[in-house]
This record gives sequence, C-alpha cells and structure tokens, in this order.
Amino acid sequence: MDILTRCTGSIVAEIGKCTAKPIIRHVGYLFRFKKIVDDLTKAKTDLQLEQQKVQEAIKRAAMNIEVAEKDVERWLTNVNQLMEEVQALENKVQVNLRFCNGWCPDWIRQYKLCKEAIQMTNVVKELQDKGKFSELTHRAPTPGIEIFSSSDFEVFESRKLAFQQIMEALHDDNSIRIGLHGIGGVGKTTLVKEVHKKTKELNIFDEIVMTVVSLTPNVRRIQGEIAGCLNLDFKGESDMARASEICLRIKKAEKILIILDDVWKDVNLEAIGIPSCDDHRGCKMLLTTRSVHICNLMRCQRKIPLNFLVEEESLALMKKTAIVDDCPVLNDVVLEVVKECKGLPIAIITVGKALTGKSLNDWNVAMHQLRKSRLVDIEGVDEDKNAYACLKWSFDQLKRKTKLCFLLCSLFPEDYNIPIEELTRYVMGLEEDEDFHLLEDARCQVRAAVDSLKETSLLLEGFDKDFVKMHDMVRDIGLWITSKGENEFELRACTRLERNTNFERATAISLMYFNTKQLPDKLVCPRLNILLLGGIQSSKNISNALFEGMNCLKVLALHDIILSSQSLELLTNLRTLYFKNCNFNVNLSSLGKLKRLEALSFYRCGINALPSELGEMVSLKMLDLTGCNQLQQIPPNVIGRLSQLEELIISSRFKNWDVEGTTSEISNPNLSELNSLPRLVFLSLELNSNHLPKGFVFPDLHRYFIVIGEPLSTPGTPWETLGEPLLTPGTPWRTLVIKDLNASSMNALKSLFHTVEYISIESCEMECIVDTIGGNHTATFGNLNCLRSICEGPNQYEIFSNLTFLNVDKCTRLISLFSPSLAQSLKKLKQLYIIGCDEMKQIISEEEMILESHGQTICLSKLETLEVMDCSKLEYIFPISVARGLQQLERLKLHNLPRLKKVFGQNREGEVGDCEIESHYQPTGFPKLKTIKVVNCENLECLSIARDLPQLEKLSLEDLPQLKQVFGHEKGRDDGDGNNSVLSKLRNLRLWNLRELVSFGGGNSSSVWPSLESLAVVNCPKVKLSFFANVPALQKVIS
Repeated sequence: MDILTRCTGSIVAEIGKCTAKPIIRHVGYLFRFKKIVDDLTKAKTDLQLEQQKVQEAIKRAAMNIEVAEKDVERWLTNVNQLMEEVQALENKVQVNLRFCNGWCPDWIRQYKLCKEAIQMTNVVKELQDKGKFSELTHRAPTPGIEIFSSSDFEVFESRKLAFQQIMEALHDDNSIRIGLHGIGGVGKTTLVKEVHKKTKELNIFDEIVMTVVSLTPNVRRIQGEIAGCLNLDFKGESDMARASEICLRIKKAEKILIILDDVWKDVNLEAIGIPSCDDHRGCKMLLTTRSVHICNLMRCQRKIPLNFLVEEESLALMKKTAIVDDCPVLNDVVLEVVKECKGLPIAIITVGKALTGKSLNDWNVAMHQLRKSRLVDIEGVDEDKNAYACLKWSFDQLKRKTKLCFLLCSLFPEDYNIPIEELTRYVMGLEEDEDFHLLEDARCQVRAAVDSLKETSLLLEGFDKDFVKMHDMVRDIGLWITSKGENEFELRACTRLERNTNFERATAISLMYFNTKQLPDKLVCPRLNILLLGGIQSSKNISNALFEGMNCLKVLALHDIILSSQSLELLTNLRTLYFKNCNFNVNLSSLGKLKRLEALSFYRCGINALPSELGEMVSLKMLDLTGCNQLQQIPPNVIGRLSQLEELIISSRFKNWDVEGTTSEISNPNLSELNSLPRLVFLSLELNSNHLPKGFVFPDLHRYFIVIGEPLSTPGTPWETLGEPLLTPGTPWRTLVIKDLNASSMNALKSLFHTVEYISIESCEMECIVDTIGGNHTATFGNLNCLRSICEGPNQYEIFSNLTFLNVDKCTRLISLFSPSLAQSLKKLKQLYIIGCDEMKQIISEEEMILESHGQTICLSKLETLEVMDCSKLEYIFPISVARGLQQLERLKLHNLPRLKKVFGQNREGEVGDCEIESHYQPTGFPKLKTIKVVNCENLECLSIARDLPQLEKLSLEDLPQLKQVFGHEKGRDDGDGNNSVLSKLRNLRLWNLRELVSFGGGNSSSVWPSLESLAVVNCPKVKLSFFANVPALQKVIS
C-alpha cells in the first residue's frame, strides 16, 4: 500500500508539470499503454513490408543492369536505422512489463515510454509515406573505364609531358576540343584512360563519357554507350531522336568531358548528339587519332603529339611486362631486343608477353628474328594481335598511291634520309597513270602522299622539308605486309645475300648498302619491277648477265657503282634509270636502245660526255645531270631531238654552249635547241651572256633555275644554297641570276620575269628594272650604274607585293629607292639592305609623296632587318610616320652615312598617314628591336629612335662626333626619368669615339641596367661613369 501511495504521488507530481488543458490526455497515456504499443508495432510492420517491396524491386531491376536511385538508397538506409531504434524502444517496453510480473509496473517509466512510442509511431508512418517513389531505379552507367583500368599506364617522362599538356588544355577555357595524335600502338588509349581516371578523382567535370569510335563508326552503338554513361533512357527510336535526347542531356551538365577514342575520319558529332563548341562551352571533347589531319578536321584547338618511348623508358616497360630478373647476361640481350622494338609500346608489350618466363636462348632467338624484321616468327606472338597487325590497320586505310609511296620508303635502309624527289622518280617509273599529264603532276601527288603518311606518323620528318625518314619498326611492317602475299608488291630488302635467297616472286628488291663483291653473276627475278642496288663502292664489275632475268624491270637505281657492263640495253621496259655517285668504264651509247625510258638521272656521276645516241630516247621526259662536274661535252642536236622532254637539269659546271661567230674543235649544243622542246616546263642551267643566240627567247617555263654569268654574293643569300635545284633543300623553283647582260639580251628572259621568285641582277646596262617582274620573294640588284628607277609602269603596287628580301648594292645613280605607291605594296618585306648608293637622298621619294599617297599609309609592318651603308647623301632613313609601322623590326644597322642627321625624320605637310599612331610628333616604339649598330655617321646628333625598346639587347654606337644624346625627344617633350625600364634587357653596350655624348636622354644622370653584362666606353670624355653605377650583372668593362 505504501508502495502504491508513493508511485501514485510521483505520477501526480509528474503529471502536474503539464498544463491543465492537456492533463487528461497525458493521464490517458497510462490507460492506453497497450494500444499505443500495438500502434507502433503495426506501423513498424507496415514499414518493413514497404521496405521489402522496394528491395525486391531493386533486385529485379539489377537483373536488367539497373541500379537504385540515390534517394531510394538513402531511404533504405534510414529505414534500417529507424528499425534499430524501434527495436530498442520495444525492448524497453518489455522490461517495464516484466516489473513485478506486470502487476506493479514503473508508472513513471511507462508514462515516458508512451510518449516515446507515440513519437516513434509518427516517425515510422512519415518514413513509410516517403517510400512512395515514382522511380526506384535507373540504368547502370557503362563500366568502360572501371572495367578497363589504366594499370598499364607508366609515368614515363615522355608520357608525363603529353599528360600534363592534356590536363592544361582541360583547364583552358579556350580549348574546347583537344586532339591526341600518334602512330598506332604508341599508347594513346592508355593515356586517355589515365586522364579519365585523374579527372574523375579531381572532380574537374560533373560527368565524363568515353566511347570508342573506330574505323567504321556505328552511330547507334556510340549513342548507346554515351546514354549508358549518362543514365539516359531513350524515349525515341530513330537515330535523330536519340541524338536530340543526348544533346539535351549533355546541355544539362554544366561541365562535361566526352572522350572519343580511335577516331579515323571527320565524325558527324551532330548525328551522335554532341553539341557544337558554341552551343555548349562547358562540353569539352578529347579525341585520339593516328592522324594530325583528323585533329584539324575535327577543329581541335589543341593538338598534342604522343611520340615513341626513349630507350630507358622502353627497357623499363619491357622488364615490367616480361618480368625479367636482374641477371647481367640476360639484361644485355633484353636491351638489344628493346632496341629492335624502337620505342613502340605495343611492340614492347607484344614481345615482352611472348618472352615472359623464357630462357636466355629464347631471348636470343627473338633478337635475331627482330633484326630480320620477323616479329611474328617469335614463338608466342599472335600473328593477328601484335604491333604489325596494329599498324597494318593504318596501312589498309591508305589510298593506292599512298600505299605505293609507303612501300617504296620501306626499300630504303634503316634511319635513311629519303629524298622525296628520288621517291618521286621511282613512282614515275612504276606508274603508267593518265593523271600524270606532266612529271610535275606526279611530283605533286607524291608530295600529297608523303604529307598524308606524315600526318599518320607512318613517315617522320627528315633533316629538312625535302626529306623524310621511316621508323625502323614501321619499315619492318612494310616488308612484312608484302611478305603475306596480299599486296601487288612483294619487297625484299637485304644488306647481304644468304645462300638460299630466292627472288623469283619479288617485285621490288633493295640491295642498298650492299657489298657488290657478294653480287652473283645473275639474279632470276621474272616479276621484278624495281631494283635499288649499291651503297658500298666495290671494284667488282657488274656481270653482263646480271639483268638478263629482269624483263619486267621498270625502275633501276644504282648507287656508288663502277659500271663496266653493256647489259642495261637488255632492260627494254625500263622507265626510270637513276645513277647516283657512279663511275663508268663503258660507252653509254647503248642507253639509246631504251626506247621506253622516261627519266634518266646522272646525279653526281663521273661522266665526261653524253653519247649522241641519247637523242634516240623518244620517250625521255627528264634528263638530270646535277652535280656532273666532269661533264665537258653534250653533242649538238641531242637535246633538240628529245621532243618529249619536260625537265632538263644541267650541271652548274657545264659552260660549253655554242657561241655564235666562233669556231671550236668540239661541237657544242646551242641554246636554240630548247625551242625545239614543246613540252619543256623545267630548266636548270648556267651559261655566260655570250651563249645567248641573237633573238633567242627562253620558252615559257613553270620552274627554272637559270644563271647567266657569275653570281653576286649578298647578305642572306649565300650562293652555295642555290645549286642542284631539285635535290638541294630550300632552293627557289623560279630563280634568275643575271650578270653582265646588255639591255637587248635581257629580252631573252622576258617570258620568265612575271613568275620569278628569286632574282639577282648585277652589272647590267639598264635604267629601270623591267616593269613586268612579278611574284618576287627575293631580289638582289648590284652594280647597276645606269639604274635610275627600280620599276616603272602603272602596276607598281602589284610588282613587289610578295617581296620578302631586297638587297640594293652599288646602284650609284638611284636618287630614291621606292616611289610611295611602290612602298605601299611592300607588306611582306622582311629584310632590306641598301649599300653603296652614293646619290640616294631618300629611300622613299619625297617629291611624289603628296601627289601619289595622299590619305594612304606606308606601313612596313613585316620588316625585321634594316641595314643601310655607304650612302653619302642620305639625310634620314624613313619619315616618322613610316617608322611607326616598324613593329616587327629586330635589327637596325647604319654605317657610313655622313649626311644623316636623324634616323627618322619629321613628317612634312601632306605626307602619308601615321599607321594609326596618336600623334605625328610622338616618338615611336619598337617592341621587338634587339640590335642597334650605328657607325661613322658624322652629322648625327641624336638617334631619336624611341624610348620604348623593351627587347633591346645590343647597342653599339661608334664614331659619331656630333652625337649628344642617344634617346632624345621631339621638341618640347621630356618624359623625365624612366630609362631603367626602357633598356631592361640590354646586355651589350658599346660607346666608341663619341666626343659630344652627354646623356642617354631625358636629362638623367644615373640609371639602372639590370641585364648589362658587357660595357665598353672609349673616348667619350663627357660621359660620366657614375651613370653606370647600378649594373648588377656586369661581367666585362672596357674604359
């Protein structure tokens, strides 16, 4: 009874804490305890049933490769947590009911449990209501990268560079499309997988999509893979409808990366559903391709090459792949095998996997097989899945002529710089093509094929633009492809002959770098089309019977051979015959029997005279005598009889042309024979002015390299670069070099003046350069003592519009160099040299300035080098208005100009415009000027060049007795201090014999020279050395 009294008192006290109004409800908790607990149990059961339904639905969806929505997963997690809390409360209720066998429960605790149970029931019901989802699951994202991990990625320096470039591009707002290009098997896919992994880790993009495009893109498959990555369920069935849905889905992502792997052609992104760059700037695209040309077609803002591995990286990859133990003997062989793989990752991995766990003998066998270009013969290498097969894909996509060029390149030795012109001549001989209307057409097609091969990395750059190289592994693939018998060509390239060597099926054989002592007397090659032979000079004569079994031979190239055989006459189907560095102990008259021969080259050969029988070659289109310095005689009427001749190249040493009115013991050819060649389009020769027949006019030529007299040595055009025009790099294709030619003989060249690219005229009697000259890139005029005008005529604006280089030397009667209208046309001029023009007063004529150029602008915006020397009457170089346009000027040299008062003179009333500079009197700036040299200009008081010379590195002022300050200002202007920023990059300063020099301008008495390393101040009595007190980098001083 006492216990009950105490409990009742406690309950009343607890209830008393409540306000009066809800007292009844709270007392009711004690009498509705069972119902409250039952309600909680029912709510819990209902929630469990709902949970079970959701889980079963997710399980069924998983069978269809779907996953739960994130809010569903969160709800299930909350249900599990709540179930644990409900269970804990139910346990408390059971404990309370067991108190005194339920007869005397803890009423205070029971009251609290009632409150908790009611609250818990409400939470359970609320969570159950939240479980009514409209969508429980969605399609699982395509595994892609997760399945194919980038575990093969090795952090080599060569890969790190490309990886960093890609990551930088992904962070660059201006790089929307990025192209990674490189040869097949170099590791592009592996690298972009690593980019995918890294960008995902760094959360650079909201979403990342990767799909393989492949050689024949399947739009529907690509759309499906993209949709899978984006959790997109298509509502439409057509490709167009799916593309529209993909496009809308992509646009919903603020930042998204789309990776297109293995792109072979220009992909129609719109058909797939990928928006354009302008349509969604947040959508970036990274593509991989074997061709940089595809990067251009796909409009990539960044094109990133992936190159071969270096040797150290290749060795590391091989050891990882083949799991090589550290054994000194084995390591040596492994290194040799690695060298044969030539840095191509797929080749290294292919060989490495095949040799995993293999013995030293197996490695040695592999090494020898690779040296013989027989990767697929290595045991364990799958013939359909190896480096060769990978690169054969690239070969298979080439056009026929491009394939031919590729296979011909395979004939050259390893690491050989292949002359493109030599390659062209081989193609000419092999192809009887109606497209080759002229040899020049063939040349253009070969160049296009070579460019295509370079774009796909199947060819590499040679030591200049006229040569290419082939990677050794790629060369091996060319030889392997033809060995399979699937191509019209079957190639053999050897440096030595094995006893069992069989050439009966071969259509192309290369025995370059081959010791001819090993050459058999006869080779049986009934299918042979092309033979390259030689490379190691030998005294062994070629047997008369060697060519007997080569009836199908079309192209023969002999290098470094001493020919004593007449057997070439047997090759009646020969179309190209190429001798290089050969000597002849035989009369070459038998060559006249080669009636189908179209191209005959004697490149740098020891030949004294051409046989008269050469004139019987009725099909000959090209005769090349480049570098035949011993050539003394070409019989008359030989050239004139070659009616099909298109290209004639005669050695620069041959000068034995017929001279009219003279007699000679040896008959010589006459230039008039050229007019008997209706198809002639290219001509290269050198002659003297007296070799020109009276009334002779050169035929209209597409290309020419014609030298009359000895050449003039001028800055920037060393004579050595102008020889051997077809095979020497950088030679202009339209060149005229003329010396000691009178005005009447100049008429012989009139058909060529309108197309000439390089022209040099020296010591000729002419008052005006012919006004029909056009197309010039480089022009040199020297010792033209009668010259009064560079050009005349109404079309002056067009005459020098392409000129990039001009040298005028010792034209003593020139008063001015350019008329204003001519000067306005010099928009491409980069280098200007004016030397020894004693009468020149202005470079640009003043007298005509107002009349011809009112309201127009003279702006030499491309000029980089300006040198003016030994012009005794010149008072200034350019007006300030012209000088303001010299924004690309890098080098300025003025020497021996006694009347020069200012470098750039004042504008005069009515002078041409000011190149959009604010004020006529504002000193101009030269943002790229690096070198200034002014010597022996005795009236120069101030350079008045500029104050703004941020790139000036070298300043040399010598023998300027009137110079008072270096950088002065226009009258009334003074910008005070500021010199220390103007010459911040000056490294070399030379002040020599400047007796009146006081300052550098602006009245400064001291300055900072942060970069000055060498200082020479000699015979400058008014210059205070304290002006150079702050020179932290100074290394050398002459005072």
